[in-house]
Amino acid sequence: MKKLNRLLSKIFAFFYLFIKISKIKWIKNYRSSSESIIWIKTNPIFTLFKYLKNNDLLSDFSLIESIVQHDLKFKIVFGKNIGKFKNRRIYYSVSENCNPYNLANYSATLFHTVYELEQQGNSLFPNSNEIKYWENKAYMQNQFKELNIPHPETLIINRNYSKQDLLKIEFPVLIKEIHSAGSRGITRINNETQLHNTLKIVFDKGHSNTLVQKLVNMRKDLRVVVLGNKITSFYWRVNSTDDWKPTATSFGNSTEFDNFPDQWKELILSFLPKMKLLTGAFDITWENDDLNTTPLVLEVSPSYQINPTLPERYKKISYKDYKKKIFVKDAYYKQYVDAVFALKYEIILNHLILNKIGDLK
Repeated sequence: MKKLNRLLSKIFAFFYLFIKISKIKWIKNYRSSSESIIWIKTNPIFTLFKYLKNNDLLSDFSLIESIVQHDLKFKIVFGKNIGKFKNRRIYYSVSENCNPYNLANYSATLFHTVYELEQQGNSLFPNSNEIKYWENKAYMQNQFKELNIPHPETLIINRNYSKQDLLKIEFPVLIKEIHSAGSRGITRINNETQLHNTLKIVFDKGHSNTLVQKLVNMRKDLRVVVLGNKITSFYWRVNSTDDWKPTATSFGNSTEFDNFPDQWKELILSFLPKMKLLTGAFDITWENDDLNTTPLVLEVSPSYQINPTLPERYKKISYKDYKKKIFVKDAYYKQYVDAVFALKYEIILNHLILNKIGDLK
């Protein structure tokens, strides 16, 4: 029954997305000679399964609709053809699909491409500074340290590490693969033997570095989405058990949308400009879940997925049960697609205003 509900939800989501796509009046703004390019990183015809699985269809068409809504003229370019352009504005969606060689460090592939396009005089959104943070936990943690952003104590361990490098580690700790998302590649380590065995597994996958991070005593964390100088959404991911586990909802944790810690709002809003990011989703927690202590930033991503707020009439049920309600007017799949389109519109609006593009004020 669970698999059937999940399948039906995806099918209905695709139908609803296609209805929204059919309403985009993109033809009127399409110009083959336009200086603005929407880059579809792979050809969907040849990579259809991956294109749908990674939400690229939704991301790309919400981007197209946002460009149309802001009345920019544009052209669409697919895949490797992007390399021939110079002195253009290039908009694109971020995803793991931009990894033609299936490298362990897939974020480096996208960063290199974006950086080289910028060297050809192009202006990209997201830009290379933003892509440095995308699923690159080593760079992220180094920036947290340099910019005085509070975070758990973290070591970056190289594949050629020595026992001397591990002497200061106090167990338990977490090993976090540097290039991963959705709580993938996270392992709790309780002793030295586990540490060496897990490091071997990680490096055998092709990673050159990995993180060893202090295990924060927490049973919940806060996902905060920040755009410019505003918090656009937030929710708590709560582990109701006594045992540690990653707080991603895929591990059975619950989701709560109330009780934002207002005493930390200004501090949280200060992180984004320090990193020179337009938008970002922060994962934040507190030692012993004590909101009176300094918040610790676990991660940030300039490209992220969102959870729409639980509708008022479903406040008494779990978010997991809400997702199962398919045949209702405010079904999850509708709220999710609409929320992605609305957020993309606001992101592009902020980008255009910041860069003084178009006739926006």
